[in-house]
Amino acid sequence: MHAHHTVARPSRRSAAAVLLVATSGVVLTGCAPTIGVPAAEDATDPVCASIVLSVPDELAGLPQVPTNSQATTAWGEPGAAITLRCGVEPPGPTAEAPCLTVESSSGDVDWLAAPDDEGTWTFVTYGRDPAVEVQVPPAITEDRSTSFVADLNRAVSEAPATRTCVGLEDVQTAAPDAEE
Repeated sequence: MHAHHTVARPSRRSAAAVLLVATSGVVLTGCAPTIGVPAAEDATDPVCASIVLSVPDELAGLPQVPTNSQATTAWGEPGAAITLRCGVEPPGPTAEAPCLTVESSSGDVDWLAAPDDEGTWTFVTYGRDPAVEVQVPPAITEDRSTSFVADLNRAVSEAPATRTCVGLEDVQTAAPDAEE
């Protein structure tokens, strides 16, 4: 059975309507850009699904936008987005970045926090497995503090805490006192 197709030449009016519809589609899809975020090594951990499903729809006044990898999400727009990846390698007890306890009404979470040479801040949960990484580019920190990380505490608490930050005042030195 063969289908026969007739090709009709569109009128100027219908061509303009098709162009308008096509342009509208581009504008509509442009409202929800997909942001490229590499998946973490343990992104398939089932706890990551719970974490990503529990994050807020808005963070730092920015709407949540789609990403292209499992166990990731973002808020903002390409080039100026806060990104979250679940399943990164949990940091060891002697981490290079400062460990901060971030308090919130939904519970306290320990985060390692440090900027890179370009000014992008990276926050990684400490003492939780799977670990969560949040990156905040300079385009965000130029006119916002990073205190919004506390708004992620409820979601990242889906991974139970197994360790906590230890401050210098909590560490006992093994060196003998000079007076002994």
